[in-house]
This record gives sequence, C-alpha cells and structure tokens, in this order.
Amino acid sequence: MDRTDWLKGMRRKTEALYDHGAELYWVKWGIVKDGTTVEYLNKFLGLVAHPGEILSAACGAGRYDGLLHDAGHNVLGIDQSAGLLARAREHFPQERYPRLRYQKTGLQEMDFQAVFDGAICIEATEHIPPEDYPGMMRAFREALKPGGILFLTAETEETAVEDGEDLDEAYEKAKVQGLPVVPGEVVDEFESAYPQAMSQDEVPDEVSHNAVYRYYPPLGQVRAWIEQAGLSIVEEGHGGALHHFILRRNGEEIAGDRASINPT
Repeated sequence: MDRTDWLKGMRRKTEALYDHGAELYWVKWGIVKDGTTVEYLNKFLGLVAHPGEILSAACGAGRYDGLLHDAGHNVLGIDQSAGLLARAREHFPQERYPRLRYQKTGLQEMDFQAVFDGAICIEATEHIPPEDYPGMMRAFREALKPGGILFLTAETEETAVEDGEDLDEAYEKAKVQGLPVVPGEVVDEFESAYPQAMSQDEVPDEVSHNAVYRYYPPLGQVRAWIEQAGLSIVEEGHGGALHHFILRRNGEEIAGDRASINPT
C-alpha cells in the first residue's frame, strides 16, 4: 500500500467525518472547558498587537473565534471542513460579528504572506502526519508579520500516553493490518470505528476518536520543527492532555495591548 495515497485517503475521510458530525458540534464540543487553554489564550492576547489581524486555523465551528472577536480583533477562521464552517457562520452571523469571516482552507493548504499579527491553532495537530508537520509550521511562520505571535497546542507522544494511548501497541496492530504506518500514528481501530461513526448521528466519544487519523510526535521533535520553521518559543506548558506553545515569528517584536477572555 502506497503511503502517500493512504494519507490522502485518511485526510479525505477525516474531512468527511467532521462534515458528518458538524450539526452536533455546538452541542457536544462548543463549551470552552480546559483552564490551561484559556490561560494560554489570555497570554496570547496579552502579546499580540491590538487591535490586530488574527488567524484562527483549524477553527472548526468557531469555538474560540467569538472570544477573539470580542477582544477587539479582526478574525479569519479557516478549516478543511465545509460542514463545520457552515455551523460557524450560523453561530456567528455577520451582522453581530462584523470582524469575523471564514474560508475553506486546510492546515496543509495555508499560503498567507505576513498578513497576521497573531494566529491560534488549538486541538488540531493530531491530524497532521509527519510529512506535513514541518511545512505546516513554516506556513504559520510565513502567515505572521515579523514579531507575530502563534498560540499552538500539540498532541504529542507524551500527552497521548497521559491520555491512555498505547502507541507501541497501536503501531504493531496497524502493521499487522498491512497499513503503511510510522511510530506515533494511531489508526489500528479505524476500519471498524469509521463506518460506525459515519452511519450514526451520535456515537460514543471513543468511537469518534478512533474514526480519524491521529499522529503523536515526540515533544522534542515538535520543538525541532518549530525552530527549523523560524519560530521561537516564548513560553510553553502542559495541561489538559495538551502541550501549549506561545511562539513568535523571529524578527522585529510587536508591542501588544493586553486583553482577556473568559470561558462561556
């Protein structure tokens, strides 16, 4: 089995699954619950130029976009799922959120050039394979103005283990199935979970979790990709089974005004 074709197929199926589940997004996942993520969002807002242009990458149905808009920023939300973007537009109508707009663009398709003062990407990197991870980080760097700030959460080998994943077992099971996997990828239950998730409106979280491609690189590898992309780590920390990074595009710093958000 050709790995390139296999990864393309996994990406198409992930997009289809998120389109399928979009209707229930705000019911199941809309509330911002994780305190560490909110803490780092506040740190991000305290560093980014204000008012600024903000990229909300892999925004889904816009879970954090209203918070960024209400903090005084112009926000562009991008996602590869048209279904989720439709939910975002419904939830944030233009007449009430005039500085918030959306377009269909995946993380692997970003091609912005120094137009954003800041960017966020939260709970999305687990769907990015190792072949695409370095290019994604470079694209974030290019999207930012010099000194621009990126808030990124990373699902890593370490956070996966904390969340109960057995990465070695998943890798061995996938190899037995003849899949062209590399260590850190979790797809061993995909063949049974995906059709179940696509055939029902509501499925257990464990089923939907296993019905998408997931990859967990070592934390040290993520730090190396960040450095190679021309980004510097301002602050990092761990919480909620996520690793949180505040990153800056290397270059002239931008002085920002502080603004805070509160989960709703």
